[in-house]
Amino acid sequence: MLTKLGKTYRRLRRGLSRSHLLSRWLGYGVAKSESHKPGLIILQLDGLSRQQFEAAIEKKRLPFLKELIERRYFHRLSFYSGIPSTTPAVQAEVMYGVKGAVPAFQFLHRKSGKVFRMYDHDAVKTVVEEFLDDAKPLLESGASYSNIYSGGAKEARCCFETTDVPRVLEALNPLRLMSIFFLYFFTLLRIALLTGVEVIIGLADMIQGIFARREWISEIKFVPARVLVSIVLREWVRIAVKLSVAQGTIVIYANLLGYDEQSHRRGPSSAFAHWGLKGIDKTIEDIFKTAKLSDARDYEVVVFSDHGQEETRIYEFETGQTIQNAVADALRDGPLGHHMVRSLDPTNGEKHLDQRMRQLMKIKRGRTEAPKITESELAEQVIVTAQGPIGHVYFPVLVPDEAKATCAEDLVTRGQVPLVVYRTDDGKVLARNARGLWILPDDIQQVCGDSHPFAHEVADDLAALTENENSGDVVICGWDPKLPPLTFVRENGAHGSIGAQETRGFALLPTMMKHHARTTFAGEKYIRGVDLYDGAGRFLKKWESDEAQLKHDANRSAKDRHVVAAKNELDGQKEFSLRVMTYNTHHCIGMDGKCRPLRIANVISSVDADIIALQEMDVNRQRSGSQDQTAFIAAHLGMSHCFFPVWLSDAEQYGLSIISRFPMSVVQQKVLTDFDHRDKREARGAIWVSIETNAGRVHVLNTHLGLTQKERSKQVDELLSERWLSDLPKKEPVIFAGDLNAGPTSQTMKRLTKLMHCAQTLAEDHQPQKTFASVMPMRRIDHILVSHHFRVERVNVPKTHTAVVASDHLPVCAELVLFGDDCSHPKTMRVAGNLLSGGLTSGEVVTNGRS
Repeated sequence: MLTKLGKTYRRLRRGLSRSHLLSRWLGYGVAKSESHKPGLIILQLDGLSRQQFEAAIEKKRLPFLKELIERRYFHRLSFYSGIPSTTPAVQAEVMYGVKGAVPAFQFLHRKSGKVFRMYDHDAVKTVVEEFLDDAKPLLESGASYSNIYSGGAKEARCCFETTDVPRVLEALNPLRLMSIFFLYFFTLLRIALLTGVEVIIGLADMIQGIFARREWISEIKFVPARVLVSIVLREWVRIAVKLSVAQGTIVIYANLLGYDEQSHRRGPSSAFAHWGLKGIDKTIEDIFKTAKLSDARDYEVVVFSDHGQEETRIYEFETGQTIQNAVADALRDGPLGHHMVRSLDPTNGEKHLDQRMRQLMKIKRGRTEAPKITESELAEQVIVTAQGPIGHVYFPVLVPDEAKATCAEDLVTRGQVPLVVYRTDDGKVLARNARGLWILPDDIQQVCGDSHPFAHEVADDLAALTENENSGDVVICGWDPKLPPLTFVRENGAHGSIGAQETRGFALLPTMMKHHARTTFAGEKYIRGVDLYDGAGRFLKKWESDEAQLKHDANRSAKDRHVVAAKNELDGQKEFSLRVMTYNTHHCIGMDGKCRPLRIANVISSVDADIIALQEMDVNRQRSGSQDQTAFIAAHLGMSHCFFPVWLSDAEQYGLSIISRFPMSVVQQKVLTDFDHRDKREARGAIWVSIETNAGRVHVLNTHLGLTQKERSKQVDELLSERWLSDLPKKEPVIFAGDLNAGPTSQTMKRLTKLMHCAQTLAEDHQPQKTFASVMPMRRIDHILVSHHFRVERVNVPKTHTAVVASDHLPVCAELVLFGDDCSHPKTMRVAGNLLSGGLTSGEVVTNGRS
């Protein structure tokens, strides 16, 4: 009933969806069939550091993300950007798995003599061809929006690598165009209002600039650039991602701009930069809800920031000179003293934003081309490029190590450059700052500071940076742990160097996506771009291998099937930990009406259960796609399984399953009460297996009892008889699990708890949780009962987003400790009654097939 309501709701939402309608009108179409392969949406929140992210959560600027975190949809981690801490470098890691593809956002390409700005199409295309072409792109058959690279995507819009302009409106006739205007009226109104706010802020800054005698006219001049990048493009990305979801695109990567641009101008902690986060949060919410309503596939959503930003001082204002003059002064007395020093950078950060907008939107008017250095100029001039807090100095000729050391020392002492890094002829990486000359990686703490979370990573990345063929002969950085950070252009927020904030973004990874987390010395969990690349790749491809394995297994006989059971060595200990779950899967049909065995497998995997008792499982039933659901889930988990059909009709079966990490044999499986046509009562049964753990034999019983008290009374009579529980030896441990359709104070539970004890009531510091219905639990009818041989360490009722939608019941998971040498825990000794002794019927050993 509940799933039918969910399905009806989804059908209505889909029928009224603007995205589906627009997709059809534009000729893109919508997905016509469901795919059992999952999809992934990666949303990059550009430039938001972990520190500012936490502040935004606290200030309620990101309410939807906060809600998802509290609902345990996400794992919350830090994200290390790598060096340089710029979007082109990070996206090369995430999309291609390649570290250090570029030495900065702007640099000299030595082969061509061109200055590469990573918003120029030709520059980005050359980087992809030279450094990323051999890598396997993550976004194959996917979509890429508002990024540096296409990532191999089939659909790439507003990316600097591509040259096409999104002209979606050209495919529409006037009537449909007018209809879209009305459909998106409030979106257009929101854009207009936000534009008005930008203009007002620009005017206020202009007035402030007049009194401060600064370059106030730039505030008004670049308002259109900020509006296009921060507002219009973000709203377009929202629509584009939703259209891709409607088409069922398997992987989508979108960059949500706005915060980074504002924090460059006003600083990362500024109120206006944080004010824009609420709009980004709304965009994420819209995309997330659209994805979760998709009929094409089950999407998971990743949200991360590629880097952070530092509150910066401006080098020119602090020292009274440009970095070009500082370099010229440092080289004056050395072998390069007679060479001209040439800077390739605009000092105004707003001009950088303006050019980036014009390149992104393919606007030719007002666009400036990157300078090209001739061969003779390369041979005669010292080239300086520093677009932010990291820069490169390119020498025209080879110079000895002594000259590099002198240059570095003079830049630090006379030029007040915080940090200079270079590589010697014998391969050593040296770093000069105000406190001395340091060897990397040994002295990285002297360079980064004691509190830098990623010091060891920074050491490796700085070494790799000096080896990059397009790096300068010396690298200049604005970071000194003892001083506020510096930037070499006029901006109040900056990134690119090695600072603790600019290298520390955040990552929100769905609990259903496996990932490899690194750990800092302080215990902080984090990932970097290559980890996200690997995790996303495994998430998108692992299921194909599972399906292939299932097809392969279908052609083999049951006796040849095998899954290696994971066993833990006891090393002589008398205690053995065991994690047990009971789960009514509702035929793997979720509250959204979609049949997804993979979701059930992901919920089980998220708690790492060892033994799982499943109810309402289908085999070859038309309603659930004619799958063997137990076999599919067991293959995904890499475990053994057995299935008992309480109902059969030709090839279709429905019943109970047990999945185990350990070898097991079936002791008994039997129908407790038959199907009754008159009362429309289902057949009810139970399955009993013996599982061989490292601590010895454990008996597990799985059942699904009837809806009425009369039914349950008969079924419990049978289960307590000498044919079932009363036939068990007193010394052998028992786990009894299932959907009992009975609450904790019912007669059914009172009778069963005379023999065993309920895990939810036995666990310390645990408030028993209700399990039905999953969306709004009102009854506790799913239970795990244990004999006196166990101590209940903890009980968990997962309420993640996936667990809530995967079935109409919530699973119950108990972590048990089994005592060896016939020991009993004092807390379970109070259970009234004992299991009677008796013989155990030997059964068939089960591996990866049904008994």
